[in-house]
Amino acid sequence: MSEASNFSAADSFIGYVYQCEYALYRALDPDDHAQGVMIETLDDVTAEGLDALELIQLKHHDQKKLKSLTDKSEDVWKTVRAWSMAIQKGAVDAANAKFFLLTTAPSSTSSMLAEHLLAPGEGSKRNVTEAYNLMVAIAEEMAASNVEDNRKRAGPFLALDEVHRKALVSNITIVSNMPVIEELRKKILKRLSFSGATAENLEEFTEAIAGWWYTALIQRLRTPGREMISKEALQEKISSLVVQYAAMTLPMFEDIGKPGDDDVNVLRRRLFVKQLAAIGHTGGMVAVSSAMTDYYKADGHIKRWVQNLQVEPKDLATFEEELTGHWATNFATAEAEAQFLTDDPDSEKKHQGLGRTALKETLQGSQAKLKGLSLDYLRRGVFHMMANKPSIGWHPQWSSIFKGEN
Repeated sequence: MSEASNFSAADSFIGYVYQCEYALYRALDPDDHAQGVMIETLDDVTAEGLDALELIQLKHHDQKKLKSLTDKSEDVWKTVRAWSMAIQKGAVDAANAKFFLLTTAPSSTSSMLAEHLLAPGEGSKRNVTEAYNLMVAIAEEMAASNVEDNRKRAGPFLALDEVHRKALVSNITIVSNMPVIEELRKKILKRLSFSGATAENLEEFTEAIAGWWYTALIQRLRTPGREMISKEALQEKISSLVVQYAAMTLPMFEDIGKPGDDDVNVLRRRLFVKQLAAIGHTGGMVAVSSAMTDYYKADGHIKRWVQNLQVEPKDLATFEEELTGHWATNFATAEAEAQFLTDDPDSEKKHQGLGRTALKETLQGSQAKLKGLSLDYLRRGVFHMMANKPSIGWHPQWSSIFKGEN
């Protein structure tokens, strides 16, 4: 396959995915009166409502090869051709349907057609009479052209009688500068942020909704009728998943905060504090007091969650496994550097420096979550809990220094 063919296939694939994403975005609109949405029926996306049937043509363009929308753009006239043919065949009643051309391309400053067919509203210069006259003139010019593609695109529109042509034009809306596919997913996330999902699990929740949506689309595409996906069905799924994800949200306990003096005295004797001392963090240093606070809060919350059956051992194991992988990546550097210090008179001092670097890098950067909960102190605390076992350490020789201790 040629490079040009590869790009063409990629653009086509993105275009199909864009249809699916836009259909979901549309179905999530709380102010929309459409009762259902579907792709690949009468148009890229079709919406059925109490007011009228909506045919939505989507044009997603590679931003690197973007061209402005003009009065004679292929985007416009390929779309008008498709709508005109649907009207000719009786598949669509032009007077009782709405036609939307949505494109990621910007509108040219010289495009009068895009201006005349703007969505109605404040500041809109919509003028369907001017749009109709302009479209007829352009279509006649294209029909007289020597370019076959131009004649094909203009023919079906001119073949409509005047009543149907005027009905079609009066119900067309052109929207330029539509968000590209990546930005559209962000807009879907924003709409779902009002569904009841928490900030911590919003992305995961959105993926679950999108997965259900794509499955529903595939099922309907395989059936002859290609029935709409009702907004009611989507809302029922959202409500169901919100309950599940809400159950996944772990509570915070205000009574488990900073350790008291008695707790600190106990914590000072723990192995994780000895691990810190081995790399030079001792006594009343901030690093030690912060570590004890993180350990105390993480350990207390986890014990409470386990007691309340909100966290299972497998959840903790998965969380610790991800944290261990993050630690190993950072500790590997300290371990490798230590091999070159065997005969160095300052080897222990340098070992401690390597350990402090490993500690600092390990306590930063991890995005591990416990049942969807993402908290820095929880991750830091569990690192110290694992150092207390010990299953991880900071000093390059921690495994031999603390062998047999727990």
